[in-house]
Amino acid sequence: MGIAILVRHGESETNVRNIISADYTGYPLTQEGRNQARKAALELSPIRVNFIATSPVQRARETAGIIASTIGISEFVEPRIVESGMGRFNNTPLHQIPKLSRKELGMETWESHQKRFREVFSEVEGNWILVSHEFPIRAAISMYLGLDELESYGLKIRNATISVIDIEKEEVLCIGSKFLSYRVKTVLNANHDAIFGAQK
Repeated sequence: MGIAILVRHGESETNVRNIISADYTGYPLTQEGRNQARKAALELSPIRVNFIATSPVQRARETAGIIASTIGISEFVEPRIVESGMGRFNNTPLHQIPKLSRKELGMETWESHQKRFREVFSEVEGNWILVSHEFPIRAAISMYLGLDELESYGLKIRNATISVIDIEKEEVLCIGSKFLSYRVKTVLNANHDAIFGAQK
């Protein structure tokens, strides 16, 4: 009875500088990114959450820290929800990357993203917040929508937005939203209470 709450990190220096990077350190959140993370944390605060996991990349860890301090649960690092492997194009401006497939560019494959998220999802019980990155979140959601990489191109996961997947029912409850509907909040809290009782 697990539900994954996928949160993309807030705006970081990578977004402002329009580069891709999988480096664990550097490229922190901007002031706007910290503000975005605080808003996401407030939106998530009514939810009864069991764990908060974060990518080891700095911008994700900073976002998770803000959410964790608001909710009152310590976060832990989960390497399997890390940023995409960029290969030789790590730390490259987007406009300098050739218009080729990820395989041709030597980047981490679509299937690799899905494999590592599937492993994490198999361990989720209750409500887990997973703070990750745009492409990995898109790949994870697409597993439940039956979409391949090209078919999912229109899924836009903006900074500090929330996507929710009911793993047990294999159902996507929301995608890239800044707000959680009453329905989604109700499902999340009912899921927690069914397993752990009504105590937050």
